[in-house]
Formats: sequence, C-alpha cells, structure tokens
Amino acid sequence: MWPFSSHEAAVLAALDRSLAVIEFDPTGQILSANANFLKVMGYDLADIVGKHHSIFVDPTEVKSPAYTAFWGNLRAGQFTSAEVRRIAKGGRPVWIQGTYNPLMDRAGKVYRVVKFATDVTERKLQDARIQGEIDAINRAQAVISFQPDGTVVEANENFQKALGYRLDEIVGKHHSMFVTPEERASPAYRQFWDDLRAGKFRSDEFHRVGKGGRDVFLQATYNPIFDVDGQLVRVTKFATDISAVMERRRKRQAAQTEINRELDEVAGMIARSNAEAAGANSTAGVTASNVQAVAAGAEELASSVAEISRQVSIALSVSQEAVTQADTATKVVSGLATAAQKIDQVVELINTIAGQTNLLALNATIEAARAGEMGKGFAVVASEVKQLAAQTSRATDEIASEIAAVQTISSKAVQSIDGITTIINRINEISSSIATAVEQQTSVTQNMSGSMHTAASGVEEIAKALADISRSTQSIDEAANKLQKAAATLA
Repeated sequence: MWPFSSHEAAVLAALDRSLAVIEFDPTGQILSANANFLKVMGYDLADIVGKHHSIFVDPTEVKSPAYTAFWGNLRAGQFTSAEVRRIAKGGRPVWIQGTYNPLMDRAGKVYRVVKFATDVTERKLQDARIQGEIDAINRAQAVISFQPDGTVVEANENFQKALGYRLDEIVGKHHSMFVTPEERASPAYRQFWDDLRAGKFRSDEFHRVGKGGRDVFLQATYNPIFDVDGQLVRVTKFATDISAVMERRRKRQAAQTEINRELDEVAGMIARSNAEAAGANSTAGVTASNVQAVAAGAEELASSVAEISRQVSIALSVSQEAVTQADTATKVVSGLATAAQKIDQVVELINTIAGQTNLLALNATIEAARAGEMGKGFAVVASEVKQLAAQTSRATDEIASEIAAVQTISSKAVQSIDGITTIINRINEISSSIATAVEQQTSVTQNMSGSMHTAASGVEEIAKALADISRSTQSIDEAANKLQKAAATLA
C-alpha cells in the first residue's frame, strides 16, 4: 500500500488488521478503505471511493464552520484525534475513536490524510447509558464526593441547595462541617470514616447541619470508589433531602401522640360517662322507689283524708246535736229559773201569812188579856187564824206543786246535761279518731316529705350526672374533632 521497508510494512499490515483505515486526498475525497472500515460503516469500497468524507457526517455538521476548519487544519498538516459520531450506511449512527494523520511529501506538502479508527459504538452507548444514569442521579439526588480522609472534592447543585452552601464554601473543607459538634467528637463518627476507608458501604437516614445551623435530614448512601488497582480514591455520597418527609413524620408522631392522648381522654370520658350513667341509673332506681313510696303515701294520705273528712262530718253532726241539746238544757234551766222565781213568790206569801199569823197571835194575846171581858174576840181571831191556816195550806200545796215542777225540770235538765255529756264524749271519741287520722296523715306526710327530699336529691344527682355526661359527651365531641384534625394531618 505504501512503499516502506518490510518492517514498516509489517507494522502497517498489523494496523490494517486491527484498525479501520481510510485514506483521503487533501480535499477530503476518499481514495481507499480497508475491510475493517467498510465493515464498520456498512459500505462496499465501490460505494465510497471518489466520494467526499462528508458522506459519513451529519448534514448539519457538514455545513458548520467547524467542519470547514477541520479540513483546513488537516490540509495545513495538523494532526487530529477525536471521538466522533459518524453516519454509516442507511443512516445508522456509529461512534469512532480515530486519528486523522496528514501525510506530507519531502517538500512538506500534504498529499494524503490517513485515518486510523476504532469502532467504539458499544462503549459509547454504554458510556451514554452510564452518563445518562449519572445525569439522572445528579438531577434527582444530591451528590458529593470526598477524598478518603473526608475532604470535600466536589458537589452538585442539588447538594448545594439542600445544605444551603455554594461550592466554593465547601470544597477543600472536611465532611465534619455538616455534622453537629457532639457527633463530630464521638467515637462513632471516627468509626464511620474508618469503615468507609475500609471499603464498607453505608446507607441510612442521616441528620446533617446546613448553613446557618439549619437541620437537614438526608436519605443517603456513602459509596467507596476504587481505582483499577483496588485502591480507594474517593467516597461518593448519593443523597435525597428528606427534611420535609422527616418534618411530616415528626408532625405525624406528634399527631399520633396527640391522638393517643385524646384517645386516653376519650377512654377516660367514656369510663366516667359509664360511671355517671351507672350512678344515674342507680339514683334513678332509688328515685323510682321513692316516687313509688310517695305514691303509696299519697294513697294512704288520700285514705286518711277521706277518714278525716268522714269523722269531721260525724263531728259536725254530733256538734249540731250537742248544740240542740245545749239549747234544750238552756230552756230547762230557764224553766228552773222561772220556777225558782215562783217559789220565791210563794215564800213571800208564806212570809206574809206568817206575819199576819204573828199579828193574829199578838192580837190573840191581847184578846186573851181581855178574856174576861169579851169572849167573842177569840172567836174572830180564831176565824182569822183558820183562814190564814187555810191560806198557808194552799201556799204549801202550791209550794209542793212548784217543787214537783222544779224536780221535773231538774230531771229534764239532768237528762239534757247527760245527753250533752254523751255527745261531748262522742265528740271526744271523734276528735281522738281525727287526731289519730291527723297523726297518720302527719306520719304519711313526713314519709312523703322524706321521700320527696330523697327523690329531689336523686333528681339533683341525676341532673348532675346528666350534666357530667353532657360535658363528657361534649368533651368526647371536642376530642373527636381534634382526632379528625389530627387524622387530617396524617393524611
């Protein structure tokens, strides 16, 4: 292919076997290509000889100033090595790692350009996938790299944003700037870096300190990176800022604590409500018994009142009869008074007669003194005495009659008084019955009063219990609202 010595020819032959080789004139026209190049690009030699290099280049790139400069530099004898994207037959993209080598004559003029190339499409695609993954990680995660001693080498924008630092504020600083002083001084922190230097992978949730002392929580992995000789060269950390998640978790925990407290309060309220309800039920039972006792007492009271009413009616009737008897006794006593007056009149008459008799006796005495003279004077006196005696007899009869009348009236008065006494005794009996009924009524009333007081106390206790139950219910309602709000924070 070229007029070289056997050794040089052998070298070129070796390159021809291992590399894709193509030759161009200084303008870019294709002169020849080996089998490796044709295989990579998918062409036959006849398809490309005499064509321009631009058939392997994207049309947009062909029109660019860079492409024009590319061939200008080659014609000027400048060597070019690059990893380039080319277009194979059918528009298939191919990645080639190649060197463009200008060949110059003895005068130093370029007469050919030889390209030695290697197909790196698979590696490039793999690198692209890896780079895409790295780019995706860099877009989605906070990434920072450290030297094995913990010194910051680099950090992406996500990490800078998460911790609040600029890159120039952290590069060259130690990882310990992101931890609390207590953790920095702890044996666990020293062991953390000893493990990483020993090649141990670490993954966990980490509490870190951002700029200004701000708490930052990261879900992170610390990955030891080794070179081809197995030596640790870096520690790269991939992290996700979970500060918001941790804050929600903290709120959920606080809400859960609040819910547990509210549930305990609700349980207590329910227990108290049950106790109050049980007490109210018991009090209601006692109150019901008291009310029944009151009802029974009321029945007894009604019966007692009926008995009192009946006894009062009888007492009224007896009293009316006593009044009638008293009126009769009054009339009898009036009759006795009248009779007594008549007796007085008779007594006066007797007294008068006695006086006249005495006078006659005196006259008789006088006449006796004169007896000798006239005897008929005694006869007259005797006649007068006789008449007086007759009058005295009549007066005595009248007195006897009046006494009999008085006795009769007295007997009637005694009977009337006996009747009154009997009536009074009956009144006493009725009064005793009334007193007994009143005593029974008083006892029943006292029992009713006690029952009513007990019932009132029971009702008051029930009212208090119901008020407590109402308050407990209201508290339960408030607790339920709090639970609903707390549950909303957990959503």
